[in-house]
Amino acid sequence: MGFEHDEVDRFAKGSRFFRFDPRVKLACTIFFICVVAMLRDLTALYLALVFTMVLVEASGVPMRHMVSNFILAFPFILFAFITMFLTSSLENAVAICFRISASVLALLLMVSTTPFFSTLKALRWYKVPEIVCNLLLFTYRFIFLLIDEMSRMRLARKARGFTGGRNLLDLGAFKTISYTIGMVLVRSNVRATKIYDALLSRGYTGDMRTIDELRVRARDAGFAFLFIGFSCLLISMQLEAVHWT
Repeated sequence: MGFEHDEVDRFAKGSRFFRFDPRVKLACTIFFICVVAMLRDLTALYLALVFTMVLVEASGVPMRHMVSNFILAFPFILFAFITMFLTSSLENAVAICFRISASVLALLLMVSTTPFFSTLKALRWYKVPEIVCNLLLFTYRFIFLLIDEMSRMRLARKARGFTGGRNLLDLGAFKTISYTIGMVLVRSNVRATKIYDALLSRGYTGDMRTIDELRVRARDAGFAFLFIGFSCLLISMQLEAVHWT
């Protein structure tokens, strides 16, 4: 029995940016986030946030998927907003909120429109060490193995009549949960080992291989020009070379 998981790239193939070169998307995203991190002008930060929201809407990725992933970062945004509001000013608090929100949306746009293997392949092209890419790959996959095994064990506990402890100090409930955690780790490790053996039997050597070859096309150049041009506009507004009215 398997369980469905809401993987971050599940809608990548249906997005309008799917066919764009992952190297270009990765470079544009990192460049844009670096620019946003340096902005202090509130208007520029607001435009950066609107820019990412427009791209998210244009990507074709379901808004429910984007919102559900953005909510995971919301507590950190709220904490940063409250901290800046109490220690600095309301303007700085709003600025940090815009800054983090725009950066998170840019990252979500990148990973939601690019298959995970393509992202790793782009990282390898940028000479990111092979061991780092492999660690990202197996960590990402092992997370879903843990979730799957936890779901199985939870179902098994319910089938045996376990409904939870009577209170927080119920030693019997703690004992059952501790056994569950141990079995989840053991069974996940066994499944992960089998998956790795299956990869080796299919010729896995550590390289990220995909059917499509990486190739920069005209649309990729246009995508890069859009990001770089808008980023330059934001920098000009920060330097007060351009005044937005």
